[in-house]
Amino acid sequence: MNDAVRTSAPPRTAPPRTPLTARLHARATLAIEGLAPALATLAPGRAHVVYARPSPARDALFWQTAAAALRGPACVLSTRDAGNIAGALREHGLDIEVNRALHARANLCALRPAAGRTGIDALIEALDALVEQCGARGTTFLIEGAEAFFNWHDAAALAHEGVRLCEWCADERCALLLVIAPPAAAEGQPAPDLHGFHGRFAGAVQLSQQQGQYTWEVAFWRDNQAVVAGEVLRLRFAPNEHRLLVASDTYSDAIEKAGMLAPDEQRVIVSREAVLRERYIPEDWRVVDSNEAAVATASKSVAATVVLHYAGMRDLENLVGQVHRLRRSAGRALKIVIREDREAMRQHYELLMLNLGANAVVAQRTPFARMQAMIDGLQGQVFSRPILADYHNALSAVLTTTASGYVTASTFIALVRDAVERSRMIRLPHVLLELPLLPEVAHIDALRACQMSRAGDLCTAGSDSVYAFFFACRMDDVDAVCQRVFKRPMADLFQGDLRSGDNESIAAELARFEAEIAALPPPDYSTWLPAQPMPRGQAEDASPGALAQPVPADPAAPGATALSIAPAREAAPVTLPLMAPRRAGPGAAPRALPEHHPVPLKRQD
Repeated sequence: MNDAVRTSAPPRTAPPRTPLTARLHARATLAIEGLAPALATLAPGRAHVVYARPSPARDALFWQTAAAALRGPACVLSTRDAGNIAGALREHGLDIEVNRALHARANLCALRPAAGRTGIDALIEALDALVEQCGARGTTFLIEGAEAFFNWHDAAALAHEGVRLCEWCADERCALLLVIAPPAAAEGQPAPDLHGFHGRFAGAVQLSQQQGQYTWEVAFWRDNQAVVAGEVLRLRFAPNEHRLLVASDTYSDAIEKAGMLAPDEQRVIVSREAVLRERYIPEDWRVVDSNEAAVATASKSVAATVVLHYAGMRDLENLVGQVHRLRRSAGRALKIVIREDREAMRQHYELLMLNLGANAVVAQRTPFARMQAMIDGLQGQVFSRPILADYHNALSAVLTTTASGYVTASTFIALVRDAVERSRMIRLPHVLLELPLLPEVAHIDALRACQMSRAGDLCTAGSDSVYAFFFACRMDDVDAVCQRVFKRPMADLFQGDLRSGDNESIAAELARFEAEIAALPPPDYSTWLPAQPMPRGQAEDASPGALAQPVPADPAAPGATALSIAPAREAAPVTLPLMAPRRAGPGAAPRALPEHHPVPLKRQD
């Protein structure tokens, strides 16, 4: 019987292994993708501190670093309770309920201040207990939220506590990372002096949110014998993960790899009324009952998108307050979108919203698909405009006087100056027109042809001109507005026009006009003009009794706005004086010789 052929197998070699000394002395690193090793390594036997207030970025930094460290010999301490600690680790990729999820020499503890003991003594006692009882000498210690263990308002005591921490790290050869938020300075008191606290540390960094984006500001960071100082890096979140990465200015592959401003950037919160008539709403959008509910839901968001509903003028003040409150409380990474519905928002109201914190206003009748594209285009952006401290002042700048149409010259100057001054804070544009009359045209005919109905639009008469003020109007729109306001061709009434569209030229023109009326006061034509129609939006709120009350013409009188209502029918007619024209130059001729007797009024059929 033939024996089986036996062949000799090649010798089996063990996989290469890292030397034991190198594995024991492996350095822990911060869990920030793309961060240079010189800025991410925790030096053995040294203390490091990251100043960060509670935020998604702080959670991602600490718990991602902790999840990686707990797979080796490390100690993680947090002031949270046990359930929150387990939930934070599970959210960042480490489920401690799974068998052998933690290293055999890993320790996970809840940290509590000890009653009757100073904070630093209780903290060092807890660290000593871990070293002695758990064999944690020479391992990495990560501590979150230990603010209560330090004396922040005593600079000398705080510096001494920092020295004691450094000495403990050197004695036990442990790398220590503190992630804490020092208390803000009390009113009238200087900020806590932190230089003495971390002066002997190996690294000090501030993680903060600036202009809607998280930044990694390195005060100093020691690696071996080198020191890195003054670095400022922008941080973003990896898509679909709670992991931080260093932001770059460009990307070469998918846009998702560029990162997000916050983990909730893909979230959209929308008021039900804003999408009430839409057939399809994306499944990942969260629809809430009202604007107030949307504001409450988004108050804790960082970079989500909030869609609010604009119902009309009656809800303007409430909507302005909601936008301002949301922007001030949630930060600049939040996207605020306002959607018009049955009523279009006027230009100056839209400008007000943009100055108070809104990212965009979706115009009336904009298709829903176009609105979704606009929301997608806002992703990755931050709100960069300065925000007004008090929205009431801004609201008063756009809610002008209810007067419209003809007012006396002195009232005209007072109202225009007030409107221009109040609207400076939001750079609201206005236009002032001086319209020289043709020689054969009387003031009363030109004023009758000027029929203004929009609140804030005013007109008056000078010596040989008519003045018109268009509130919240741009220079490019003047021609269209004039065609709407004047019921006769302007070429039949005026020789031309002089336009003032900036605050300085308007102020100069008003000063010249004021000097002119001081030298030669013009008459009051209000008696000979029909009653001005009440601006839309005011008529609904006016009571029948209010319409019969005359409005005082004196701008200094309390509550005076303009004389925009005709007097009682039984009032006796007043003769219309003829004005001597203001001569433009030596060769100019008057339109009519001044008479010293009253001119009879034209018949009004």
